Formats: sequence, structure tokens, C-alpha cells
Amino acid sequence: MKKIEITRRKLLQASAALGFTAAVPFSIAGLAGCNVKPGSRITANGWRELATPAPVGSITPRVTARENGSPILSWLEPKNDGAAAFRFSIRRDGSWSQPATIAEGFLFSRDRASAPGVIALSNRNLIAYWSQKPARKEPSGNAIELYIAASTDGGEHWSTPALVNRAAAQPGEDNAYASVAALNGTQAAMIWLDGRSWEKDKRVLLMSRMVRTDGAMSELSLLDPDVCTCCSTALVRSGSGLLAAYRGHTRENIRDISLLQNVAGAWSQPRILLPDHWHIEACPVNGPHLDAEGQRTALIWFSAPQDQPEVKLAFSEDGGATFASPLRLDTGNALGRAQVVLLPAHSAVAFWLENESGTARLLARQVRNYALLDEPFELSRGGNFGYPHAARVSDGILLAWAEKDKEALSRVRVGLLRVA
Repeated sequence: MKKIEITRRKLLQASAALGFTAAVPFSIAGLAGCNVKPGSRITANGWRELATPAPVGSITPRVTARENGSPILSWLEPKNDGAAAFRFSIRRDGSWSQPATIAEGFLFSRDRASAPGVIALSNRNLIAYWSQKPARKEPSGNAIELYIAASTDGGEHWSTPALVNRAAAQPGEDNAYASVAALNGTQAAMIWLDGRSWEKDKRVLLMSRMVRTDGAMSELSLLDPDVCTCCSTALVRSGSGLLAAYRGHTRENIRDISLLQNVAGAWSQPRILLPDHWHIEACPVNGPHLDAEGQRTALIWFSAPQDQPEVKLAFSEDGGATFASPLRLDTGNALGRAQVVLLPAHSAVAFWLENESGTARLLARQVRNYALLDEPFELSRGGNFGYPHAARVSDGILLAWAEKDKEALSRVRVGLLRVA
């Protein structure tokens, strides 16, 4: 049989065309029966789209929130020369601030599954992160560099970009899909997919390091030596420490969701949460998402074993050490790209995409008391959706996504779901 040679880039292009224990430590039924108020119903009546500060043509938006609940929206503005500007705006008192530039002139990654972002360590200390091709004249192959910049004055000024994923003298590596979580007012943790072993072993690594607003960084840490090639990652700080979720990988091409905890500065070994046993030859470009509030943690993910697509949600009460049995949220035509936001009173709202006769629908569904599934409702629909991102803000839940029109022109869209 003739051996087929496949590069990592070809695998990524093909893909784009397309718990810690299995035992359940606490029961959904038990939680549903406890004396907890179910909370108010959230419906489509509470949804409205907002004007966006991002101009037509903008791509890869992401939304996060500062400590005071004010939203931060970031996006890329592509230029004709292949470069782009990385910009952001903060919403205060119902209005977006004048967009400001974090960095520009670089060959930013335009991968819709690997959006850049800005996180707040405090109301004044911010860290921005992004992926880009090396800024040099010679061909860089598959090289992708991961950078951060910091602001200590609420985004008025930004530090010189600092390379995160390797030393500047090292050869190119194809890696991205980063996630960042604040540790305190000056320090954050980062994880990302790292392709330094791809040419030799055809394996992608999960790496981590701690970064500071003053530019200092910890040593690199290898968290998992074999992960899915191009699914987004998730990282949150729970009441127990850091919790990371990502799509794992085996030599048999099983790509289930893996979890890692960092407690007292030490990372655990990767563990599979309630395995789906999803066998798929190429990366589905469909990663998990996490949200945490103290010890309460929610994990949402997409899976399609036996070609049966599903969106699942699982809850933890101990910072992600154990999870209850997952709930299935979709109505049978899931595309995934899911997000979850925790709310008080043992409630959460999930968001995901579904297919309806070739049209993508952005759906929302509230889960009350960890078990009561309200009816899903539609927020938007279109033909070419990107990857939605959600964040809890002072007046509800803010969602942002990019959508291409019939002329393939990208527009950033933003909406607010009111929460009592």
C-alpha cells in the first residue's frame, strides 16, 4: 500500500472543511430535589442586538468582562496587505468607547476558531493575546507565534508585544488556540496547542506558562503530549485552582474532552470526563467551553459518536474535580461551537449552533437547578456563522460573533440577553 504523506497544514485545511472520573460523584436527581429556588425564566423576550463598534469587514470577535461587569469586545480589522489591526472597545453606561488599537501591522491569524482576546486582571490591568505569522521576509511555513501585550491603565497604553510560545531563536512551530485566565491583579495563566513535535511525531502538545503584566513569564510546562490538532481550548479559575478543558487525542483517533486541574501550583495528569468514544479521523475544529463561579463549574462541549451530533453540559460543585452526568441540550441538528454562562440559583444558560436546511441557528437554553431544561429559543440565524463567544456582564449575558453575508463580507454582531 502506498504511504500517504500528509502535512499538518493539509490536515488543518481538511478539518476546516468539515471528567476526571467516569463515576458520577453527585446526582442530578439529588440536586433537582434539593430546596433550591429555580430562578427566573430567561426567554427570547430578553434578547436584543446591539450596535457594534467594529466596522464592516471585521473578523474574529471575542467578549470578556472586567471586574465591575463592563464588557470588553475585541476584534481584528484586516488590511489589504495581509496584515491587520487588533482593536477593542469597552462598554460603559450603555455605550461603547471609541475603539482603540492594541497592535497592528502584523500578520495576525485569521482562523475563526482561534480568536484573539483581552482579559481583565483588574479594572485597570489588562492582558491581550493573539496568534500571528512570523514577521520576517523568508518563508515561515506553518509557523504561528503566540504573543501578549499588557496595559496597566485600562487600555490607554500597551506594552511591546512579547513572544509566549517559544524563544525567538527557535524554529517555527504551528500552534495557537490559546486560553487565558486571571490569577490575580498582575498575573495570568495561559494554555495553547503547540505543534513543535508535529514534523517528527505527528503529535500536537498542550503547553502552559504563567505571564505577568510586567512582562515576566514562568518556564514552559508540557501538560499533555497528544491532543487534537485545532480545537479551541478553555481555561478558568475555580475555587480550587485552575481548570483546563480541551479535546484530547489517542493514536486510535478518539477525540474526547480532557480535563486538567492546577491546585497549589501543580498540574494534574489529563483525565477524560465521561468519554463519548468519538472516533474521527480529522480535527472537528469544535472545542469545549468552561465557566466557573467559586466551586461551581460548568463544562459544555460538542461530540458526534456514530455520526450523531450532540451538545452536552455537565456541572461540578467541587471546582471541576468531579462532574455529574451530562445533560444533552441540542434538538438533533447540532453544529456545536458551544458556550455556557453560570448564573445564581444553580442556573446556567447555554449557547450553540444548529443546522436547519443549510441555515445556521444560534440557540440559547436555560438550565435551572442543574436539571430543569427550559425550551431552547433562537437568537439569530444565517448562512455563514463564525464562533460565538459569551460573557456574563453587569446587565446580562453578552454574545459576539462574526457572520459573512452573501458577498462573503464579514460583520461583527453583538447581542445582550437580559438576566434578572
